[in-house]
Amino acid sequence: MSKDNTSKGIPLLARSVFGGGETAAQRGITAGVARHLLRAPIVLGWLLGLAQPAPGYADESACAQIRSACISAGFTPGAAQSGNGLQLDCMQPILRGTAQPSGSNRALPDVAPLLVQACRDVHSAAPPTAAAALAGQAATNLPLLSYVDGSTRKIGQLIGDVDKQTHQPTLSRTVSRYQLQGTDLGYSFEHQGKIYFLFGDTVGAQGHALDSIAQVDSAAGAVDPEHGVRLDFLTERAGLYLTVQPPGISMGAFEVPTAGISVNNQMYVIVDTNHSEDWQTDRAVLTRVSLPVTATGFKPLRTISQRPDGRFLKMALHMMPEPIRGLPDANQYVLMWGTGHYRHSDVYLAITPAATFETGAGIRYFAGLDAAGAPRWDFNESAAAPVIINGTVGDISVIWNSQLHLWLMTYDSRPPAAAGILFSYSPTPWGPWSTPQLLFNAQRDGALGKFIHDPSISPDDGLAGPTIGKAQLQPETVHGGNYAPYLVERWSRVLLAPAGNGQLDLYYLLSTWNPYVVVLMNSRLRITISQSAGSPH
Repeated sequence: MSKDNTSKGIPLLARSVFGGGETAAQRGITAGVARHLLRAPIVLGWLLGLAQPAPGYADESACAQIRSACISAGFTPGAAQSGNGLQLDCMQPILRGTAQPSGSNRALPDVAPLLVQACRDVHSAAPPTAAAALAGQAATNLPLLSYVDGSTRKIGQLIGDVDKQTHQPTLSRTVSRYQLQGTDLGYSFEHQGKIYFLFGDTVGAQGHALDSIAQVDSAAGAVDPEHGVRLDFLTERAGLYLTVQPPGISMGAFEVPTAGISVNNQMYVIVDTNHSEDWQTDRAVLTRVSLPVTATGFKPLRTISQRPDGRFLKMALHMMPEPIRGLPDANQYVLMWGTGHYRHSDVYLAITPAATFETGAGIRYFAGLDAAGAPRWDFNESAAAPVIINGTVGDISVIWNSQLHLWLMTYDSRPPAAAGILFSYSPTPWGPWSTPQLLFNAQRDGALGKFIHDPSISPDDGLAGPTIGKAQLQPETVHGGNYAPYLVERWSRVLLAPAGNGQLDLYYLLSTWNPYVVVLMNSRLRITISQSAGSPH
């Protein structure tokens, strides 16, 4: 189950309320907004002097002022379950001009209409165009990846017995096969011939928001994502899904597996535990997993990171695929990208020698670039510098593409940053990461009312449910969302023409909150190879 004030929160979606028109800056809305312009956040583009402001950046302070007003009125991040959620119970009703959810118990603050419109205008601005995203990258002689407009599509629903959009049976049939009705997340990794998928708080016969795991064959050609995917869930006994319950580790609501990896032929899973409503006590714990997997077969080893200062609560893990210049030595390293305060974070990077992964000995954190442009490494987590500046990231996914020699990253983003699923790529783990490109937006890509529930649609779109938590009381009133865009490395495809140009197809899992299921998505990027391109390393 995803975490933050939106409680899987129903991220702020770009809807018609964020309509176009001239920007608030052009209208000169208020002196109060103008006073904040110099403090507007910058979205990290290419690090070599090429960072560009986010679209509408001059007015992002309007969104910040609304956020501050909500906090002053008693709304807090992570409090959606109690009716005091910052985004769900305050910011979303203000920006959408709708009533608060039925469970809200605090009054909305008074916010000037012009300030509301200013924040809306920020997010009516188009995301960076492909041309803008590629600007500055040609000089690096790297393959250029540009999103193909209109290419994002849903392939199929992975959870439940019936696809809520098509009304056709799903391939996984999780209700009849495992008594599993709904879940989210779906981080994937490979181990001993299988792709494992780690799912979050699960609705089903086991109850208690416990988490679940599925697998598919990882052999080349064993699964063709274009024809859909059948997930085989691990079971506690025939017909009942297995749950993740490391001994001595709390695994209640909002406490979920966040990442997994195979190191030296040993399987490891990281779980987020010690959850609190304000996200100030959560910690990430590394567990070693024995095969065959059992509910209690996750042995806790060490705490990797802990709030309130921890920056590696949600993460993406990857073994070094080949030697990488800029690392401290010639050791084989486990690479770890992470986020701290859920959906209020940038993205950070750490490395741990594979030989000491269980103990964490020798872990180092990317601490920025030196004067010569080389990465600096520090043994203290507090010294970690962001590799992606966004401020709203929750879930991230990073894979390696050996054909392009590029790292590919997806992450969810929300106001006051761009709303939707963003994509960046880089020749090295620390960057420079490309200017983010928007892979998916629920409104732009026609998902609302088709496979993400929209309560404002009349007649009802028929998509509500299953739901989890307090949303189960009135599922038809709860807006769906989009988060946790987890790439599947095995399924990514590069097709190159003889001249070198071509296309990249990305396949990733996406959670939709209402219905509380996971869908398989595809987005396509155009590949442009510079004739003078050399090795990115």
